[in-house]
Amino acid sequence: MYPFKFNKIRPYNDSEVSDAINRIINEKSFRKIISFLYKDKNINDILKSFKNVATVNEFQFLFSHYAVNEIIRRTFDKLYCSGIENLDTNKVYLFVANHRDIVLDSAIMQALLVKNNHKTSQITFGSNLMFNDFIVDLGKLNKMFTFYRGGTKTQIYKNALLHSEYIRHVITEKKESIWIAQRDGRTKNGDDRTQIALIKMFVMGKKKKRQILEKLNIVPVTISYEFEPCDAQKIQELYISKRGTYKKQKLEDLNNIINGITDYKGRVHMAFGIPVNDCNKQLPKNINNNDFINTIVENINYQTHKNYHIWERNYIAFDIINKTNKYLGSKYKIEQKDKFIDYVNRKTKKLDGNKYELSNMLFSMYAMPVINKNNIENRQKFSVNNR
Repeated sequence: MYPFKFNKIRPYNDSEVSDAINRIINEKSFRKIISFLYKDKNINDILKSFKNVATVNEFQFLFSHYAVNEIIRRTFDKLYCSGIENLDTNKVYLFVANHRDIVLDSAIMQALLVKNNHKTSQITFGSNLMFNDFIVDLGKLNKMFTFYRGGTKTQIYKNALLHSEYIRHVITEKKESIWIAQRDGRTKNGDDRTQIALIKMFVMGKKKKRQILEKLNIVPVTISYEFEPCDAQKIQELYISKRGTYKKQKLEDLNNIINGITDYKGRVHMAFGIPVNDCNKQLPKNINNNDFINTIVENINYQTHKNYHIWERNYIAFDIINKTNKYLGSKYKIEQKDKFIDYVNRKTKKLDGNKYELSNMLFSMYAMPVINKNNIENRQKFSVNNR
C-alpha cells in the first residue's frame, strides 16, 4: 500500500483492479481496441476473459504485453535492443529517457524488460493526457502514475515536491523501477536534451542531494525511430510556434497517440545506457550539489547522443541541410536519398505554411542526431589529441 498523500497520483493497487476492469470492458473505445488487436478472435470471449483478471500483473500480461507486441509486429520492420546487459535483474532503476512518442517510448521499454526477465516499471503519465475516466483506468492499470502539468507557481511547486517524494518512495521503498522522459513533452526538433529542472526535482527538499541521486540509480535510455512518429505534426507545431502561440486542437493529443501507435515506424532501436552511478565513481567526494547535478545532466545527454542509432535518412538529412555528400556512398545510396526527399515533399505538402521552410525544418529534425553524435566524437578527438 502507498501512503495516503500519494493516492491522487499512484497507479492502481491490485485490490482496485477488478472494479477498473468492469468499467473498461463496457467502454466502446476498449471494444474497438480489442477488435483491432484480436482480429480473428471472438471479441465477446476476449472481453469475458478479462473479468477473471485480479492483479495489475495479470492485466499487463493479458492485454498490455500482447498489445505492444502486436504493434511491433504490424508497424515495425524490426526492433533492436542494446545495453540491457548493463542492467541487473535484482536492482531497480530510474530510467531517464529521450521522448519521441507519447505512448510507445515507454511501452517498448516494458516489452524489452519483460523479454529480458526484468520486471515492468512504473511510468509517468502527464495529467494533460488524461482525457477521460477510461484513459485514467487504462493508464493506472498499466503502472502509470499522474505527473501534473501547469498551474500557478504555488501549484507547480507543490506538485513537483509530490512527484519528487513519490519517485523516491517507489524506488527506495517499493523497489520498483520508473520510466520518465528527460524533458516536458516530446522532442520535436530532433535535439534530445535533459532538463536540469528534472534532475533538481528528484532531490527537492533534501540536503544530501548526491546521496539521494545515487540511490535513485539513474540509467539513460535512448530510442531511435527510423520513421519519426508524428514527424509532420511536430514540424507544423514548431512552424506555428515560431510565429506566435500554438494552440492544440481538442483531440490533438489523442490523435497523436493513435497515429503514433498505428503509423509505420520502420526499424526501431532502444539502447539502455550505463548506470550514471558507474560513470560518476571518479568524481571528487566534496563536489558541490550544483556541479554534481550538472554532471548528471551532461552524462545523460552524452549517453543519449552516443547511443542514438543513426539511420540512413538521418545521414541523408545531414547532407541535405549542409549541402554536402559527406555520407553518400558510405552510409546511404542515391536512391535512398531520392526516396527520402519524396517522403519529405509528401509530408510537407499537407502542412500549412512555406513549403521550403517546412521541408528544411523536417530535414533538420532528422539531421540533429547526426549533429549531436558528431559533436561528441569531435570532443573525444580533441581530448585525446590534447593529452
